[in-house]
Amino acid sequence: MLSSRQKKEIERLSGRHGRKKSPYFLAEGVRCCLEAIRRRPGWIEVVLYEASFRENAAFSEFSAALSAQGLDAEEVSSSEFAQLAVTEHPQGILCLLRRPEQVEAALPRPFCLLLDQIREPGNAGTILRTAWAVGLDSVWLTAGSADVFAPKVIRAGMGAQFALEIQVFASLEAALDTFHALGGGAVWCSMPGAGCSVFSPEFDLRNSALVIGNEGDGISRPELGQPVTIPMPGQAESLNAAQAATIFLFEGVRRGIL
Repeated sequence: MLSSRQKKEIERLSGRHGRKKSPYFLAEGVRCCLEAIRRRPGWIEVVLYEASFRENAAFSEFSAALSAQGLDAEEVSSSEFAQLAVTEHPQGILCLLRRPEQVEAALPRPFCLLLDQIREPGNAGTILRTAWAVGLDSVWLTAGSADVFAPKVIRAGMGAQFALEIQVFASLEAALDTFHALGGGAVWCSMPGAGCSVFSPEFDLRNSALVIGNEGDGISRPELGQPVTIPMPGQAESLNAAQAATIFLFEGVRRGIL
């Protein structure tokens, strides 16, 4: 049975102020919840589903995933579920999870993707999802970036937060100090109009850090790395952060680095 404490924690997460103070976060929807159950069962506080979810084609897969991890789920009425859900279309299932403690950083392989104050939730989540899609094992961020466990970032990530090791650093300088201390090599900073193109042989991602900067202000300390750009022969002023990251990451795939 859903405890009053758990219910209060879920209700608290409906507002931004409450989320900042809470040691928990929510995942909603079939894909995100399945990834959480399969990959991070130790984070889960409670799994809820509304009664009508039993008719969902994914219910058997959901039940099997719970059973495999030795977890139970609480069934609640549709009206109670609607009161607890944060998203407009939660698909009848949600997980309350405890925020993980940050583990000691390891050198990312085959390179480090570093997001510098990426504040827009959709961009942050999309970049995490793309990093997961190409096979990265971790993503680093600097303070001032979107909360990777906020509802909009979770939705955009589609479960990436449960597959990746995520590290948050106080500043870009602190992140790069750690990167170099762990044996990392070159640092590349995505910047418009830079001399080196993402498609140039000179741009080598292996054992490197790739920094993607803030949507409006760019990289906080561009002098800490070598500039690299995405050629844009058209009239558009720029790409958004998620588009730029996707191009860089799939260039790594094309070259066989990933």
